[in-house]
Amino acid sequence: MTPAPGNWREPDRRFVISGPARPRDLRDLMGLPFFALGRRPHGEALNYRTRHIDISVTPDASGMATIRDADILLWLGGQIVDALNHGLWVSRHVRFTPWRLFADLGWADGAHQYRRLQGALMRLSGTHVATSLRNGPDWQERAFTWVSDLRISHEHGVALTLPAWFMEGVCDLSRVLSVDPAYFRLDGGLERWLYRLARRHAGRQTSGWTFGLADLHVRSGSLSPRRRFAAGIAMIVRRQSVPGYTLRIISGRKPPVLRITPTVSSTGSVDNRGSHTVASGTHDTVGPVTEIPLVEFKISAQGTGSKHKIASVTYITNIYTLSTCTPRTCMRARLYIMDTYAILRRTATTLQQACDVVRHGAVEKALGRAA
Repeated sequence: MTPAPGNWREPDRRFVISGPARPRDLRDLMGLPFFALGRRPHGEALNYRTRHIDISVTPDASGMATIRDADILLWLGGQIVDALNHGLWVSRHVRFTPWRLFADLGWADGAHQYRRLQGALMRLSGTHVATSLRNGPDWQERAFTWVSDLRISHEHGVALTLPAWFMEGVCDLSRVLSVDPAYFRLDGGLERWLYRLARRHAGRQTSGWTFGLADLHVRSGSLSPRRRFAAGIAMIVRRQSVPGYTLRIISGRKPPVLRITPTVSSTGSVDNRGSHTVASGTHDTVGPVTEIPLVEFKISAQGTGSKHKIASVTYITNIYTLSTCTPRTCMRARLYIMDTYAILRRTATTLQQACDVVRHGAVEKALGRAA
């Protein structure tokens, strides 16, 4: 029998984690800018606002919690859901041993992973969050940190307290989703964020979901310029590295959009079932679509701090037929082919000259004269 949903509010009891459990994600955290995407934490505050959602994230001196740090929350959420499914009592006051987390998430049990865990917990405890999601009109007065009352010791492992906002979401089983184990092997923060976005909105619907790139840039909280962000999306589309989903950049009469479709269909519940609107909070819809050659996305290395000027970098991710391209794309493709052909000709000429020198004994004659 499942315990009463509010039993975790008992103040003087601690939920001790002792067994394995599959990580679970909270819908409210997926596809929204609650965490920094980079591997290194940054100290800039983040503010996100739409007609329905307000989010404010403020880090302390240790930096904002990253999306990789959030793995701990996903693991803790999975432990709580698993306990509820087995009719066990849970609490937002939690204690666990690091090796249990390492085993479930696939972290190597070593000194480096202990340092990673400690750094992640410090950032989670120092990142202050305020949101209007499930917090009512006085949401700004109900700020929280991802973990509090943090204690780490060799004898007792890790003890911490989760925020009531997180517990209310996790204990409502309609608000949690399973996570593909391959998610934890993703190295890039943007890839991880895209997976969580896809899992929430596209789920396993055959029709998938479509998002505007400009809207994705805002929703992700990325500090990169929009063009660099789009180039990062294009690279992920080329690699197809988001587990369980196929990504395509497409365009019709509107700016480029990203279409996400699952590789395995299901009738599992997802948000906003069956709609094809471009993201939440916009009014645009996607019309007839044609695929965009990803060569359109360019980034330049401006603002890198280097004294040397670096030429712009073009990510070429599609091989396409010139006869089916737009005039602008055809011109860029022809210029690229011409430049490549010129480089190959210069290389061939240099190699031919080197072969001629060796063939006619020029090297031996030069050495003889030097002697």
